[in-house]
Amino acid sequence: MRILLTILAFFSLCAPATASVPLADELCTLGTAVEGNISEILAAGEKFDCSKDKYDFSGSKLWMKIPFKADSIPAGAVEVQGDNNGLTSMAVHSLLADGSIKSAYFSEQQVIDSWRPKGHYGLPIPGSEDPVTRSQIETVYVSLDNPRVASSITLVELTSKKKWDDLKLPLSAMFALLCGMAIMPFFYNTFFYGALRHSFMLWHSVMIIGTVVYTFSSSGLIFLAFPETSLTTKFLLNYWTLAIAIAASGFFLDRFVEPGKIAKWLRSLLLISAVLPVFVTAFVFQTIEGYDNNIRNYYHASFIPYLFVVLYTMLHALRRGSKAIWFQIAAWTPIIIFSFDRIARGMDLYIGIPELDYGLYFVLVLETIILAFGVANRILKLRLSHEHTLKKQVELTLLAETDGLTAIGNRRAFEKAFKRNLHERKYHHLAILDIDFFKRVNDLYGHEIGDEVLRLVGRELAKTRHFSARIGGEEFALLMKPNERGSRKSNPASELTSICETLIRSVHANVPEIKQPVTFSVGVAAITKRTSLKSVMAVADKRLYNAKNNGRNQVVSFDLSNLGTKPGSDAAVV
Repeated sequence: MRILLTILAFFSLCAPATASVPLADELCTLGTAVEGNISEILAAGEKFDCSKDKYDFSGSKLWMKIPFKADSIPAGAVEVQGDNNGLTSMAVHSLLADGSIKSAYFSEQQVIDSWRPKGHYGLPIPGSEDPVTRSQIETVYVSLDNPRVASSITLVELTSKKKWDDLKLPLSAMFALLCGMAIMPFFYNTFFYGALRHSFMLWHSVMIIGTVVYTFSSSGLIFLAFPETSLTTKFLLNYWTLAIAIAASGFFLDRFVEPGKIAKWLRSLLLISAVLPVFVTAFVFQTIEGYDNNIRNYYHASFIPYLFVVLYTMLHALRRGSKAIWFQIAAWTPIIIFSFDRIARGMDLYIGIPELDYGLYFVLVLETIILAFGVANRILKLRLSHEHTLKKQVELTLLAETDGLTAIGNRRAFEKAFKRNLHERKYHHLAILDIDFFKRVNDLYGHEIGDEVLRLVGRELAKTRHFSARIGGEEFALLMKPNERGSRKSNPASELTSICETLIRSVHANVPEIKQPVTFSVGVAAITKRTSLKSVMAVADKRLYNAKNNGRNQVVSFDLSNLGTKPGSDAAVV
């Protein structure tokens, strides 16, 4: 909505009643190698070139001869406007009907100060502010010192000074608003890149910065913020920022679209065509010095391959089923249309409508906003995909660390828990439980009944406050937490005895097919600092062996074989 209101405000400001008069077909040019004033030029009878080759001139000073048609120019003071890229000092002369000349000379800083909010200068024509003198002006002569590009000539026009005085503030505010709107996704990208680290967010940020700097510079806002900026600096910023933004857009498209939706060969072609304007810009500014009519042609032509490649890439990705490409289609199609117009006018293929320049600014800003939504959507999709992947990983981890029959941890989970405990110190004892005469249960009642016993044991052990795992056929392990007081010296035998009693009752109640009690033998070992799983398991296994040799159905927490005692004297019988 804000963009629509801004567009409507712009067109209301640029009503046809104050139209400018383009002069590309009427002006004539003359290039001179030496300094000279307008009187000397006229006295020498220098011949101005009015042919189609008038933009190809030689010399360090360019003279332009412009017919002044008062009837076709709005009333009031008149100024001459043109592209200010790369200009330095200038002069404007009015030749009156009586042969007299009125002159005004402008330093580079004065040309800078005369900026208009479309990347032009606006220099007053001497005498045009006085109605009587204005009616006597026949011809306007403009001299440019060391011009750089042909647009300094091709875009020259005579226009109402009051019109542009009135438009300077609202248009500057409009461009400032566009820059502000365009820069917002940059902060959005910065925030999310810190957490998500997707490379397309960086390339989108480079695009945004390039677009904003280009708009800021080419619109003339740069002279509001930095009045000392030279016209050469602005000139270089205009060319470089657009080339860099285009290059970044190619990498953005390549990274943004879902993997596999752009063919490998096309990706290479896309990136090569994207960086081509950067190399052409470097070539133009490093090899060409002074004025060259072909500078803009080389520069603008370098964008053409990329535009066609992007069009094909978008259709190609769409055919391959890309969803993300719809954001590029919505954001880039208007830009491509305006870009072809801008390139054609930049190469002087036709004059066109100058107001289309404003359209390009709007679609550039609109593009950053649309792609901001595209980036947000892509982040959401990647996040959902990432969460799905994590969920699958968790599920696979659980499957890999869960015993399929009892639904408690397996030996792998048990070993990982013991390793974590070396740092966490949550468990102080390790117990190994073995079902007594389990093979007899399988032989007498079948493996289905045996499996049901194992499942019951797993469920009951999972209810305890300890870490439980099945580490063998009928063997279970517990990593035991200390009692409520947290004493390391406490003997867990009594708690294990209670656990075994619960197991015996549960099997008896839930597996009625088994007539005799199913009992358990347990070996317990303390877990000390820096002890290994192998050594603790060896102690617990030895005590389990002692429990079985001592008559089974008991918990052994001491090494009976070293005590030389009679069976049953140091065992807790369940």
